Amino acid sequence: MVAQEIATRSPSFIRTGQCIEQGRERLPQLYRLARELCSDLFVAEETRELAPLYQHVPLGFVDGLREELSRKLELPAELFRRDRFSIHGCGPVGLHDDFFRYPRFYFVIVVAHCGGLGLVDSESRALRHEPGEIILLDPRAKHGLVRQGTRAEEHVYERTHAPVYAEDDQFMFLDFDLPRVELRRRFRAGRG
Repeated sequence: MVAQEIATRSPSFIRTGQCIEQGRERLPQLYRLARELCSDLFVAEETRELAPLYQHVPLGFVDGLREELSRKLELPAELFRRDRFSIHGCGPVGLHDDFFRYPRFYFVIVVAHCGGLGLVDSESRALRHEPGEIILLDPRAKHGLVRQGTRAEEHVYERTHAPVYAEDDQFMFLDFDLPRVELRRRFRAGRG
């Protein structure tokens, strides 16, 4: 179980070794709803916001998630702002960074569905993520989402950026964007 593992770090992401507890049982249902309402938004080589899901996610769930993440990560709850909460889906994605789109934020991610995909940096091999796993991601650093057991260099780039429909090729996550100053120390500790 991920919650019992030691946190793993890379220059790109930190697997905290923790999972959410409250609302974790809702994640499979949310993913099923995403497949129904957003089937064309799980796209290879791109991450898309799953906006049709927002009307099905109660604010109480978002607030509960804020409180739990705050407590588990030992960060002030006010950093987890509702207006910086989002839901995303994608297919396999090669090594890239999001420097120009998110220069001022780190992401606090909760995995909703990982299929057969896992996060990688330029050195790591993709490992399985559990639903509810809490991951810190630096969008300015190179990262990718490739098939479990492979490295970024083994990923075959999908030039068409077409939707992927197999559950094994889909990844879905909940996200809070946090100001970089709040998590910078944790990422620096991961480098050395």
